Amino acid sequence: MTSRTDMQNDRGFTLLEVTVVLVIAGLLLGLAMARGPFHSTSVTFGAARAKVLHVLRAAQDRALTSGLAVTVIMDAEQRDLMTVLGKTVHHDRLTGPVRAFIPQQHGGMLTRGVFRFDPDGTASGPPLALLLGQHSELITLSPITGRILTHVQ
Repeated sequence: MTSRTDMQNDRGFTLLEVTVVLVIAGLLLGLAMARGPFHSTSVTFGAARAKVLHVLRAAQDRALTSGLAVTVIMDAEQRDLMTVLGKTVHHDRLTGPVRAFIPQQHGGMLTRGVFRFDPDGTASGPPLALLLGQHSELITLSPITGRILTHVQ
């Protein structure tokens, strides 16, 4: 049988116990903060891939809805995507460490690639490769259907 004094002693934590827990939590937090922010290459790569696909699909949609050809110019060195519709120019940039390449048919790399979307649904442009660590993807355009195709490497 437990006495009344035993029950009163078991009601909570002592100041020493709370202090020890806070010190341990502080040490763990300090270690995590010293390590810096956590980066995921797959998330970074996915964001860059999504941005490129968004720019290309938006250009394709604008060509179909406006009845005018829309051009996307990819500067691989600057990682700049420039969308041109008539006199309107819109810039998007790839941020982070993802690299873009425009491979030539017979070897070598181009510094710029021009992707054209016509109002009849056709499209033209070179393949575009994205690379980050173990992640790589090739983005191509179907010249007849205008579809934007992705090929995981």
